[in-house]
Amino acid sequence: MNRARKMTKSTKRQKGLTLILFTLVFIVFMFFAGLAFDFNHATLNKTRLQNSVDAAALAAAVKVSDGFDTTVATAAAKTAIATLFSSTGNTEVTVPDASIAVQYSNDPQNFSGSYDSTLVTFVRVSVADVPLTSFFIGFFGSSKQGAASAVAGPSSSLNFACNIVPIAVCAATISGSNDFLGFNFHEVYELKVADHNASQMGPGNFQLLDFGSGASTVRDALAGGFDGCIDITENATTKPGNTIGPVGQGLNTRFGDYSGGGVNAVDFPPDVYVREPTTEATTDNDGNVVYDNSFLYSDYLAGAAGCDGSASGDCTSGNKGRRILPIPMVDCTGSGGGATTLPITSIGCFFLLQKAPNNNGAKQGVFGEFLEDCTVENGSFGSVPSTEGLFKIQLYKDPGSGES
Repeated sequence: MNRARKMTKSTKRQKGLTLILFTLVFIVFMFFAGLAFDFNHATLNKTRLQNSVDAAALAAAVKVSDGFDTTVATAAAKTAIATLFSSTGNTEVTVPDASIAVQYSNDPQNFSGSYDSTLVTFVRVSVADVPLTSFFIGFFGSSKQGAASAVAGPSSSLNFACNIVPIAVCAATISGSNDFLGFNFHEVYELKVADHNASQMGPGNFQLLDFGSGASTVRDALAGGFDGCIDITENATTKPGNTIGPVGQGLNTRFGDYSGGGVNAVDFPPDVYVREPTTEATTDNDGNVVYDNSFLYSDYLAGAAGCDGSASGDCTSGNKGRRILPIPMVDCTGSGGGATTLPITSIGCFFLLQKAPNNNGAKQGVFGEFLEDCTVENGSFGSVPSTEGLFKIQLYKDPGSGES
């Protein structure tokens, strides 16, 4: 009898110990499960923060590239962050304005030195001490905070480009102290001549390139429909003939003019800002450009900044930058006229000043203002960042963060 009682007591004691052990294991399991949940949730929110500063740095760098000052660029960066965290699925995180820092530098690896706005500009956007929602660890009096940073700026000049306009200009083989391959920044040039005798490419050439046969090919390519690519280390072949009608029909889509040729706004939208100079640029009898500089690229930027995406006045619902033409710059030395192969020296960026003529009655060409830079959608690039010629805005590794 006593032995049976002892066994019953022992069994009860073991059951009690098992329950205590199970409870302890369960508590430990829930503790680590809670930590894992909080950790994964924090990782998700830190990814959101990183995405926001990536977008903000790119937005600010684009504004600087477009000629806006750092005040506008900083506002664009903060707007990008606010937009991301106001979108569906991202509203959990709130980034205080005081947590956002936007820095500018001429070196993507050093944001502690002086900054010259006239040189190549890089933007660093960082957020710090952003409160993140915590669940389990909040019971222990702990809280989570997030931080992220990103650097963006121009790439090096391209070696291979895919959104080129089939017009070429004759350029020098070296740059001077105040020019790029003989072209002065913000000066207006005749890109396509009206008289073939005025072109350094020789008789029969009006400075068009052969991107394919047929008037429709010329028209579509000048409207922005050329989907091929060129290697700027190779040669370009000229296309003899004026082809004035298709040239005007193609280029003028950038102003919202679709008169003739079957072009349309769906395939070739206008620029967002289509104002033209009151007194248009012309050439005199000696082939020199005559223009009063009453409307230039800086005026275009100011006007485009006031467009909100709706069609009103000189504003359209089109795409910004359609009037920027990336054009091959070629070495015309020794050109003998006719279909000629010329070495490409670089890609120049020109602002299309006014509509191109649809006929040769006035004997006038196509005019554009030479710019320091313009962006490209596709291409391959060198290793030294530059804002001369074509480039793209890209992210760089942030020297102050091991996560970017």
